Parts: sequence; structure tokens; C-alpha cells
Amino acid sequence: MRTSRRLLAVLTGLVAGAGLLLVAPAAAERQARPHARTAARAIVHGRDAGVSQSDPTSFGVFSQRSRPAYSMKAEPSGSSARTPAFVSGFNGLTDPFSEPSDTTGALGDSFFVAAVNTQVAVYDRTGIQVVAPIQLDTLHPDSVGGFAFDPKVIYDQYNATFLVVYLVQDDSPRQSLIVTVAIPNATANTTSTWCPTSFFGDQVPSAPSLWADYPSVGYNDTRVTISTNQFTFPTATARFRYSQVLTIDSTDLYDCSTTATPTVFAGTKTRDANGFQSFTIQPAQTVGSSSGAQLLISFEPINGKFDYLVLWRIKPTATGFTLKKACCGSTGRVSVPPLGSQGGGGVNNPDFWWDAGDFRLINAFYDADRNELFAAHTVFKNFKPDVLTGSYPEAAVQWYEVNPKSNLGNSVLARKGVIGSTEVDVGWPTVATDSSGTLFVTYSRASDPHDEFLSAWVATIPSNSTADTQLLLQAGSATYDASNGPERWGDYAAINRDPLDGQALATFNQYASSSTQWQQFISVVTDN
Repeated sequence: MRTSRRLLAVLTGLVAGAGLLLVAPAAAERQARPHARTAARAIVHGRDAGVSQSDPTSFGVFSQRSRPAYSMKAEPSGSSARTPAFVSGFNGLTDPFSEPSDTTGALGDSFFVAAVNTQVAVYDRTGIQVVAPIQLDTLHPDSVGGFAFDPKVIYDQYNATFLVVYLVQDDSPRQSLIVTVAIPNATANTTSTWCPTSFFGDQVPSAPSLWADYPSVGYNDTRVTISTNQFTFPTATARFRYSQVLTIDSTDLYDCSTTATPTVFAGTKTRDANGFQSFTIQPAQTVGSSSGAQLLISFEPINGKFDYLVLWRIKPTATGFTLKKACCGSTGRVSVPPLGSQGGGGVNNPDFWWDAGDFRLINAFYDADRNELFAAHTVFKNFKPDVLTGSYPEAAVQWYEVNPKSNLGNSVLARKGVIGSTEVDVGWPTVATDSSGTLFVTYSRASDPHDEFLSAWVATIPSNSTADTQLLLQAGSATYDASNGPERWGDYAAINRDPLDGQALATFNQYASSSTQWQQFISVVTDN
């Protein structure tokens, strides 16, 4: 769970810019929504397997740093034949009462839908706000009065519909919900057309009761798939039990006049092909004229020695749906990333370090036309030479391309690459491709040695290459120090392909706008 500062002390134990366009808030009239739905009982596959606790974060793993203080301006690193270009950008949402930002969003045919921890808003394509911020916990009657958190936003271009997914959780009385809000693109600025649906956060009717955390959302041309990590109550002593996957017919989910019934895989069904209980299974957001089955991907760390990716696939059968899985390639040794430094914070002061991420894959993106599946996460790297400090372990982005096969066991890890540079820390990456196959990765970046505040960046990697070119989207404005100890930052960002221009991508990231406040930044970028 991630969100308000009032819960930060508990939650830390559980889980790891100045715009070019003026945002003119236009408070849209709040209209009555269609009757909200509570979904029918799910079809459930698998049961509680009694899995031992899994550590959901690397937030408590600190790099022991002892570095002299230097200062110089940062420069983008990497090279390729093409260069990312900034098309437009504007400041999105902010929330002075929540950290980290959990910034997310998507660009549709006519609008941007953006969300942060506790609220969602709509902007037109020029960056003008057409629906003023709405609190998540008011979007469905079941979530009123509950603790709403972890929003995710996608745009399903096959059905011209946005989908907002968020969670609701309370310890007393024990409650866990997964709430979805379908927003038709054509009427995204008319809230009366929004369709909210509520699902039980614990889809397995057995003891102990569990609560859902960290939702991941994907889709193909017929279905929406949501995965969560399941923890025991109460929050303060939560133990991870298993990952839960819900797959739902998108037509039913987007239409409030019908009943949406999920098929659920949990417990033993979400163990990987080697028998390990997977953590954070990412359903892919899909583009392409022939999308095929719903693909998912996860990462399995095995004591830092035999780490590997797991490919999952949901397919229809004569009697329902099945979830298949196979290990699809060794990633090589992946080590826990260190906490990052930031401009003005000093490399030796833990109060200014920031959490750059962990082993969770932040999103997944499937380019069906090329049969390429992408994902990324934050890892430990030690780039050299460290000319300013002498020694500086870096947090870096590692991305992967998997080529799925009809027999999942024959799928291959086709490419992997690293984005980062000496004495600079990057983290919280999300990935997508443009219509020519260029990979875009948006992420956060900062560095005390290079005097860079927490900033929003994007990198591009040409098809069949691992060379990246980085572009600053929005520079940070101050040393971020919103809480005692290392700073929460993340826990994700968002990116999607522009449905009207396949060469352009929309990014939803953040930067430090003051010493105590993050600011969501929304941009459109392309690759010249």
C-alpha cells in the first residue's frame, strides 16, 4: 500500500514540470454517475498455498556510502542514430498530503486522464483541465469512507475507453476492494458517463482474509487483466501470501448495464514454472492489429545468482480460461539497487537519499505487430570511472525484450539493456514502443555529484539495439526532503502510445517542485 503520510511509518515496512502549456483549471460540473456495480462472484482457480512471507520491497536495503562532495552539471548519456524530442508538456496533479506520488495516466483519442494517490482529473489534448480533480474514494459507493490508494490508468485503444483502477483497504473493519472506473473516450469530460465497478480485493473465499496491494493492469482486444499482491491483515504485521490475477471481459467491464464476472487465478496457480510463488505479475498493455492472448510477465530473484523472467499467458478454452507459464530466460545476476542521491543532499546524508525502486517490474508492454514484450525495473550497477567521487554505486534501469512463442517454453529473452551513467541514480521505469518499434522508457533521475534534483526523463532505444539516448523532460526545482529518513519516490510512472499518432508517446512522470512537494508532469514525446 502506498499513499498518505499518515500511514507512511506503517507502510514502509510493507513495500519497498514548469509546463510548456499553461494548465487552466476548469472545474467541471459533477454529474450523477450510472448506478455503480458490485461484481458477480468470480470463477476462481487455485487456493491459498500457505506461502511463506516474501519481502515486497528493497526500501530497507541501504548502500553504505562514503563520498566526497563535488558539483557539476549533468549531461544526457548514451547515443543512437535517433534522438528523442519533446513535443509538448504541462503540469498535472499534485497532492500536499500524500507521498510518494504514484503518478499515472494515459492519452486517448481526445483526452488525457491522469491520477495520483488519491485523485483523478481529465485534460484535453492542449493540456487544459476539463474535469477538476475528483477524490478516488468518491467514485464508487463501496469505497466512500475507505482508504483509497494505488491508482493505475490505461487507455484501451481497441474499445476507445480509459480504465482507472484503484484499491480500497481498511483494517477495522477488515475491507479490501478493487475498484474500476471505465471512462469512454468520447465523453471523458462528462462524469455521468463513467462506469464504476467494485470487486472484492480477496477473490479466494477462504481463511485467512487478505487485502490486495499494488495493482497492475493490462489488456488486449477482448479482455482487461488486473493483478495484485495479496497480504494478510492487519497492515502492521502483513505477510505476503500470493499474487492474484483477475481477467474480465472488457465489453462487460465497460458497460454498467451488464454484470462483469472475473475469472481469477490465485494461490498455487500463480506459482511459476519452477514452483516459486511469483510477486508482482505484470499484465501487458497491448498494441497491434492482432493482439492474440493476454500476456503477463514477472521477475524471479533467486539469491542474486539464477535470476530469471517468467512469461505467463491467459488463453480461452472450451470450458473457460487457463493461465500458462514458463521461464523465458536468465537475466543474469540482478542485485538490489542502492538508494539514490539528489542535488543538494550530499552523498553521505541518509535523510536526503531517495528510494529509486526495487525488483518489481513496473509495467509490461506488448507490441503484437512485432511479437515483442517489454518490461523494466531498477537494479544495482557500478558504472566507472567515478571521476567526481572515486566510488559510487548507482541505481540504474534494466529493461528486457521477450519474444513469446506459441509454446511458452520456447520463448526467448531477445534483448536487455541498462539505462544509467556514472554517479547518477535513475529509477521507477515504465516502457512502451512507438509504431516503428523504438522503445521508450520514462523514469526518474537525480544525482548529488552532478547537482541534479529529482527530475523526469525519457530514453529511446532503437529496434535491434541496446544503445539509449536520454532526454530531460522536466528538471527538478529543489532538494526534496518531505519526510525524516530516505524519501519515498515512485512507486511507478506511466507511458502509452498516442492512438492518433503511432510515432508519439505520452509520459506521466514527476519532479521535485519544492523541498516538500512533488509535481506530476505530463508530456508527449517522439523520436526524430
